[in-house]
Amino acid sequence: MLIAMDPGTEKFGWAVSGDAGDLILSGVSPIGDIDEWTKAVLRGDTGFLEERAVERSAVPYSFSFPGFVIAGSGTGSSECIGRLVSSGLRVEKVPESFSTLRGRDLYWRIHPPRGFRRLVPKGLLIPPRDVDDLAAWSLILDYICSKKEVSCNKVRGGIGGIQDA
Repeated sequence: MLIAMDPGTEKFGWAVSGDAGDLILSGVSPIGDIDEWTKAVLRGDTGFLEERAVERSAVPYSFSFPGFVIAGSGTGSSECIGRLVSSGLRVEKVPESFSTLRGRDLYWRIHPPRGFRRLVPKGLLIPPRDVDDLAAWSLILDYICSKKEVSCNKVRGGIGGIQDA
């Protein structure tokens, strides 16, 4: 299991995936909830995470804390990472360049456009919700690829089992 956070100044996106990168849960939370979120992650409180999830897998899963959180090192990250570390979490910082754009792409792969929107290039479409959680998921996918644990094409290609929260 892997957990990632895409930190921001007002909110943060988070994602939980399996070891192969399959998305289990993801959500967007206000920055004021970061300490409570951190405590929930440390104690393995899936109920807390499920209540706040925007996306969730239809596939059953078991939660086990991996011992660290992957965190983007971009805008707003210093304060967020500091709070994670002071709470006892180990943090693996990763570059988050273009993570929001990758999050948008993941959104449209999970929720393909319908009707006339199918005719508009996906790069021109704006998702109807914040995609910080999917940006966090993209950090997980990049982390897995950087560790060369599985084929990057397989990781970036598989999004099965995801459903709306």
